[in-house]
Amino acid sequence: MSTTTVISETNFEVEGNVYFLTRDPKYEETKPYTLRYTPEDGFPQTNVERTLYNLRFHNMRLEKNLQYEKCGFKMANLESQMTYEDYNDNEKIEAIHQEEVEDCVKETLNASSAEVLDYVVRRRHQSWPIATGDTYTFQQPASAAHIDHTYDAGCKIIRDTYPAQAEKLLQGHWQCVNVWHPLQGPLLDWPLAMCDAETVDFEHDTMSGDVVDRDAVFENTQVHYNPAQKWYYLPNQLPSELLIFKNADSESISGASPGVPHASFDNPMRKDSDPRRESIELRVLVRCHEYSSDLKKMSLIETRDSNAIVPNTPNPSKPPDLKSLPDSKL
Repeated sequence: MSTTTVISETNFEVEGNVYFLTRDPKYEETKPYTLRYTPEDGFPQTNVERTLYNLRFHNMRLEKNLQYEKCGFKMANLESQMTYEDYNDNEKIEAIHQEEVEDCVKETLNASSAEVLDYVVRRRHQSWPIATGDTYTFQQPASAAHIDHTYDAGCKIIRDTYPAQAEKLLQGHWQCVNVWHPLQGPLLDWPLAMCDAETVDFEHDTMSGDVVDRDAVFENTQVHYNPAQKWYYLPNQLPSELLIFKNADSESISGASPGVPHASFDNPMRKDSDPRRESIELRVLVRCHEYSSDLKKMSLIETRDSNAIVPNTPNPSKPPDLKSLPDSKL
């Protein structure tokens, strides 16, 4: 059985467990999917099977050669105006934090613009990851390796969010990135880890999957384990330390890293007395070339427990036909 282990207390190198999509021949015929509702006809809610692997997590602070253009992630510092209590107030998050995150991302990535599309606050329940059958008030950490969306899903986000300007935007260089940080720190409980995209064999170790609501289908990226993958985390991360990482890049078709596999893990250096993890994750559209700032943004709704954004769509009379779902990959 896999365990969590402290490899070095000096450099904060540790081992921990992450779930990966099991390599199964059935996925050659059927796309991985998860229904976020109970179908009336007894159709299985998911065909996703995962295998637990023990990984070594390297200290991101000690790595001097990680380049965003290659690894797909970067740390940035932001002295926020937000207090811990402010994260209970959606109006303050939207009025204050979104704008300061947008400015930080724009400066850090040298982008022409950055716009927050949505966000989610997570607060780990005291029982998690042991399921009790109770409904959680907040989303919980994601312990399976994944990328929030595919290139095609990134295009869909742009078309659904900026319908009037979408085709112009899609002709330029864009990225969908996530910005993640704890609400309290230093963080020891279930930190976020990410895989160096340069060590990922995207052709053989990733495949697209579907998150299905009654009124929408959204495509994310499932990840298979490969011992060649190299994983990192930010030990003792502070609220002022933002992790910025890619989920989709328009230039991936020309060789840029498509996205960054990521997951949370049970840190063996944490103590039971340490505060449980509380974090915020913001999803940001980055435009890397000049565009008109007069963009008409449509509303988005955030899907729960899916690590995805799903546009508002009419409610159909019946669930989507799974047999007709597209079988695209990164």
